[in-house]
Amino acid sequence: MATIIKHPGVEDYFVERTLDEITAAPNGLIPDYEANRLILLKNYRVDVDFDAFAQMSQNTAGADKNLRKTLKKLSANHIMAATPESKDPIHRAIIDVLCKKDPALFQRVQTGMLSAHKEVMRLFKSCFPQYEYFRVIPSVRLTQTLFENLHWDNHQIDDDFQQVRIFVNLDHRPRIWNVSHNFVSYAREVYKDHHLEQFAGRDPNEMNDYICGKILGGTSGACTDTLPRHVVAFDPGEVWFGESRMISHQIYYGERAMVYMFFVKPEGMLDRGRRFNAQVESLHKSFAREPALA
Repeated sequence: MATIIKHPGVEDYFVERTLDEITAAPNGLIPDYEANRLILLKNYRVDVDFDAFAQMSQNTAGADKNLRKTLKKLSANHIMAATPESKDPIHRAIIDVLCKKDPALFQRVQTGMLSAHKEVMRLFKSCFPQYEYFRVIPSVRLTQTLFENLHWDNHQIDDDFQQVRIFVNLDHRPRIWNVSHNFVSYAREVYKDHHLEQFAGRDPNEMNDYICGKILGGTSGACTDTLPRHVVAFDPGEVWFGESRMISHQIYYGERAMVYMFFVKPEGMLDRGRRFNAQVESLHKSFAREPALA
């Protein structure tokens, strides 16, 4: 299991569940997930060819400069669909740059990716039995991430949906996260001092931009904020779940991971009021109801 060092100044929102416990529950992980928990799949590992992924190059300098950002947050679909004969520039970069023109390595990586993808899709169905997704972004991170700024995810999508995120460590070393406050909890704490009522009725991503940038310092202020945080080291092959728009996080160290994002119809939720947009709207309404000071 992951190694967790908990900070007494941050809510303890960790939950550990075995797959048997989850599948035996009528609603799977949904109650925990809608309660904004960070959920670790206990006594479980995705069967990963760690050595194959470890042999992939993290140096994307050989790729066209317009492709480098794509390779940093690569869609698993590109790996699964690539063929040695493909002329697609992304497929070619995967084979020629990331897999170093080694056909045997590419075959191992593709086989491993197909297997891991199938397992993550199975886990979604097993763990979220009532949820119906209408889109999935199967992202794979194959480059090193160090000392990221603490943030809540902002997808710059103002659609009102429930998000499920499933994370898998594909590396043979731990993936280290720092995690801190719930978005709404922290926004409530700083609401009056920063006049967050200015964001009422607007896209919640705008308030996210303000809090992550103006208050916490954004990308340029990585590691300079003073918020307390838990530290988590996720083991090789480990799986965890969390609504990353609600749980603040900082990738302190990581090499290779799967990050699958499912867009879920709110109608399948146990409590539609627990989706991100609704929680932010409820926060604004709670302050609007407070009597003005004389």
